[in-house]
Amino acid sequence: MKKTKCPLQTFLNQLGGKWSLVIIWHLNEVEIGFNELKKAIGPISAKVLSEKLKELRKDKLITRKTLGGNPPHVKYQLTKKGESLLPIIKTLHQWGSENL
Repeated sequence: MKKTKCPLQTFLNQLGGKWSLVIIWHLNEVEIGFNELKKAIGPISAKVLSEKLKELRKDKLITRKTLGGNPPHVKYQLTKKGESLLPIIKTLHQWGSENL
């Protein structure tokens, strides 16, 4: 019998890092630029934020839109798939507020 991957393990492998859920939380219902997002999150380096945004784009949880300007300005926003995580993240946020 072939062993199947546990959906919870897959979720944790994909989104269980320190910053992924925090980034998704800050993209809740808004389109936001890189610097605005970095400022909202706080203690994250530009390199790590850039890497996490690439991973989230690869997983089709966020989109990236390049706007004009010099240098070009970019905006990030959640996809429908990314938005589907918000109820879970809101529950985790509420639990943390009540218990930590």
